[in-house]
Amino acid sequence: MKTSFSVVLLAGGKSRRMGKDKRMLPWTPTIQGRPQTILQHVITRASELTDDIIVVTNDSLNVAPARPVTDIYPDCGSLGGIYSGLMSTSNSLAFVAAADMPFIEKPLVQNLLERIGDADAVVPIIDDRPEPLHAVYRKTCTASMHSRITSKQLKIAPVFNVLKTEWVSEVEVRKIDPELRSFRNLNTPRDYRQALADQTD
Repeated sequence: MKTSFSVVLLAGGKSRRMGKDKRMLPWTPTIQGRPQTILQHVITRASELTDDIIVVTNDSLNVAPARPVTDIYPDCGSLGGIYSGLMSTSNSLAFVAAADMPFIEKPLVQNLLERIGDADAVVPIIDDRPEPLHAVYRKTCTASMHSRITSKQLKIAPVFNVLKTEWVSEVEVRKIDPELRSFRNLNTPRDYRQALADQTD
């Protein structure tokens, strides 16, 4: 399947609060009787969206059918990861998410993509805060990101002040994802246990 956008998954976190590499924690459903890892599960979800999936990681991981890429600028946090992923895409648009978000929902991603218009980025607002790791970006955003990275201004939120950003309110998001499952990530053992209990697919 050929699609007009890419998916970029950031998988470079340190998993400090989890106490172990959360990317490798088991997840269901199984493949040939063996549990997927969380990372494999998120890649599988992404493969339902597009055939161009990029995993930004500085570790040697099996991410097939995705493409692994390393940080162009190491130790630059999520901004550096987004930049590296966008620079590696084969499309002009990309949906960016964290690799520990197991409940990515296709209808919401499609809705965000449909809102791009002439904007540079489409970013949900949840709990009055932007969600840059569940957002859509044009590849052209890399110019502004590069400028901030090279000047060591690594916070993501200020980037949106120089981009033409389409904000999506929580009210609008909840019309598609009433429980905001798409935005759940797994930072702690409690998060992981709860997500396993709550999964429905």
